[in-house]
Order: sequence, then structure tokens, then C-alpha cells
Amino acid sequence: MEEGWLSGYIQDYDGQALTLVVPFSDSEYLKNHSVTECSVRVEDGRRISVVQRRKVYALIRDIADWTGYEPQELKELMKYDFLSQCEDGTQYFSLSDTDMTTARKFITHLIDFCVTNAVPCKVSLLKQCEDIERYLYACVANRRCAICGQKAEIHEVERVGMGRDRRKIHHLGQLVEPLCRIHHNEVDRLGQKSFDEKYHLQGIRLDETLCKILRWKV
Repeated sequence: MEEGWLSGYIQDYDGQALTLVVPFSDSEYLKNHSVTECSVRVEDGRRISVVQRRKVYALIRDIADWTGYEPQELKELMKYDFLSQCEDGTQYFSLSDTDMTTARKFITHLIDFCVTNAVPCKVSLLKQCEDIERYLYACVANRRCAICGQKAEIHEVERVGMGRDRRKIHHLGQLVEPLCRIHHNEVDRLGQKSFDEKYHLQGIRLDETLCKILRWKV
């Protein structure tokens, strides 16, 4: 057992509470640490999918090519980097049989790394992401085009209006999309609805943190 973490199974559920069975024989540990409460992390029971595994290895190869590391070495480094940031008790895992939730979070971690560091990727990160809102958030924060990964401008889905001074407008809650100049021109040409349908894209509303990063008035 890794100190502080135990594994068990759900024996019963009555609609309001879970009954858990957690094998444990170290009574001295409980006595010496005065343990009366615990936290439970429930896995969804589904194993990593073929598609998820393919995404992970594609991202690992892209990052390895960019850093110069061997893919196998890079995979382990990224795993430990991911685990160091987890606050839900996620433990070391294998990509052969980890659960879908851990796989999804690991893919998101890899994509965050690629966006933050402008890692060139062979496949659009928009097509690989499993958390579109978080992906768009990272793209806005780092001014990266959500479609191609190039340097982005912030496209205002809800426009501020001609002749209005952006410095005097409150942007908190405004719907935006991070787009490079090429895709910015494309949305102007196609129209917002057709553009979003083509790329399966949706905007993200600016929160206070993003406004400060963009230096836009809250």
C-alpha cells in the first residue's frame, strides 16, 4: 500500500450512501494516526479506449520530436509531471489498462503542454482534445489558434461594435475564439455559424483571469 492510499470495492449502494469494503490489517496505523475520516476516489470502471491510446502516443511523438527526447523516455517524464499536479490521488498508471477518466485527464495535460509551449503537432489539437472548454481556455491564455496552433488574435464572437473603444468596454463574460489571421479571415468570409459548424468549434466566455492575461478591462 502507498502510504495514505488504499484500494477496495463498493459492496452496496442504498441510493444515498455507499458501503465500501477496504481490506486493511494495520490497526496500529489507525490508532497512532487517530484516523476517523477518509476520502474516496471512484473510478468509472471503463478502460482506456483505442482512440485515447492513439491520441496519447501521437502527442508523445510530437513532444518528443520537439524536445529531442526518445518517445519512451518522454512518456515517463510526462506521466510524472502529470501525477505531480494531480490532487485527486491519481497514482502511477499504465497506458495499456488505465481507466478512461485518467486517460482523458492525461490527454488534456499533454495538450496543455503543447499549447503553452507552442509544440508543432501533426494533427490539430482541436481534433485530439477531450475537454474543449479547457483547450479553448489554454488557447486564449497563450494566444494560440484553436484550429492550427499558430499565433492567434482574439476573435470576438459577440462584437463590441464599430467605433467603440475596447479599452473602455467591460469584457468579463464576453464570448470569444482564439484564431490566427487566416482563420479570422475565414470566419469573416463564412459567417460565425457556418465556421463553427465546419470546425465543431464553440466560443469561450472570458473570466477575470483571462481578461487580466489579455489586458482587457474586466
